[in-house]
Amino acid sequence: MITVGLIEDDPKLRSNFEAFFRLDKSIELLFSYSSIEQFLSNKDSLKEEPFIVFLDIGLPGISGVEGVAIINKKFSDTHLVILSGNTDEEIIWQAISKGANGYLLKPVTLEEIKKQIEIVKNGGALISPEIAQILIGRVNNIGQKKKSVVSDKLTARENEVIEQLVNGFTYKEIANVLGISVSTVNDHLKNIYSKLGVNSKAELISKILSERN
Repeated sequence: MITVGLIEDDPKLRSNFEAFFRLDKSIELLFSYSSIEQFLSNKDSLKEEPFIVFLDIGLPGISGVEGVAIINKKFSDTHLVILSGNTDEEIIWQAISKGANGYLLKPVTLEEIKKQIEIVKNGGALISPEIAQILIGRVNNIGQKKKSVVSDKLTARENEVIEQLVNGFTYKEIANVLGISVSTVNDHLKNIYSKLGVNSKAELISKILSERN
C-alpha cells in the first residue's frame, strides 16, 4: 500500500483528493492539512513516514517552497511533489534545489495523480513536460557559463548520456544519437544516479543546477 500526505489550502481541491485517496484501497492517506503550520502542529503525532507528499506551493503563511526543507527534515525518505500553477523559473528551481522530487502543473486530474504515484513507485520522476523544459533551459544557460564539476565523477560515455538528457532528449533519442540501445542508456543512468547519489531525473537536474550555479 502506498502511503500519502497532502498539504493543500484549497478546501474543495483538498476534499476531492481526500475522497479519491480514501476510495482507492491501494492508497492510505496519512494526513491532509491546509498549511505548513498545521503540519508542524501535528508532525510529532505522525507515527509513519509517508511514501509521497503532495504539496501546494502557494500556501498561506509558510510557502510550499519553504515547506520542502521543513518536511524533508522530518521525513528524509519521503518523495515530495509540488502541485502548482506557477511556472516561474526561479520558484521552480528553488523548489527542486531545496529537495522536491517533482513538480506537477495544475490543473491535474485525480486519475493523473494516481498514474503519477505509480511512476514514483517505479523509481520515476514527477515533472510536467513544461517544467522539464524550463529546468533544461536553465541547465543549458548555466552550462554555457561554467562546466559542471559532477562530470569529473563520470565516464566519457556517462557524460555524453547526461548532456543529451539535459538537452531534453528522450531515452530513445539518446540511444539513437549515441548509437546504443535504450537498455544501455538505462544502465548508464543507473550508474550516474549511483555515482552522484541521486534517485531520479528530478534529483539529477537539481544536482546539476546546484553544481553549476
